[in-house]
Amino acid sequence: MRYAILSDVHGRLHKLEAVLADARTRNAGQILSLGDVGGEECLRLLRDACAEVVFGNYEVSGWRSLEAGLRAWVRDWPAMLALDDLIAVHAVPWLPEGLRTVTDLGRWLKRTGHSWRALFPYVTEDEELLWRVLVELEIAGGRILFHGHTHRQAIWAWEPFGRLRRLPASITDVKSDHHYVVGVGSVGLPEDGCWAAYALYDTAAARVELVRLAAPPL
Repeated sequence: MRYAILSDVHGRLHKLEAVLADARTRNAGQILSLGDVGGEECLRLLRDACAEVVFGNYEVSGWRSLEAGLRAWVRDWPAMLALDDLIAVHAVPWLPEGLRTVTDLGRWLKRTGHSWRALFPYVTEDEELLWRVLVELEIAGGRILFHGHTHRQAIWAWEPFGRLRRLPASITDVKSDHHYVVGVGSVGLPEDGCWAAYALYDTAAARVELVRLAAPPL
């Protein structure tokens, strides 16, 4: 399978259209969306593309305002997907016990008074969180975790003997004795300079590529 993995569209329909078109030219067979879609047109486009989806903090706070058909769809999104040897989440691969759906999380936030950051931390801001992600990945039997939320692209490798390092290249050959954490960047509001960003994962070739699209000419 060749996955196109995107996140954080934040309602920028023209950027989402460009990313999906680019993914088609690269022979992506499955779209994975990691939350914070925003905008009903963007949601419809992903639904029409048969995207596999997980929810982000934007869905937790905004799903009730959607039209009925989209509201029912988003309400049933999972917090995590496990496909082949990958795990896909919006931020991190854990939630407080008993919380599974956008409605669960909304009620928990209202009841506890916590900020959404308690459920959706920025994993790259804290090395301890990154280590915990890698441990959770190994426990779950996955090899690669893809996440959004940070609006930045990055590939981290957990090498044999416990070495953790950020890889400098945008294309990485996945090794069987490594684990990886991949930030796919943001389609709508990237914070690392590109106009729109996403990732490709080819399971047959065992390769991850971080893709950055330039703004189209005016």
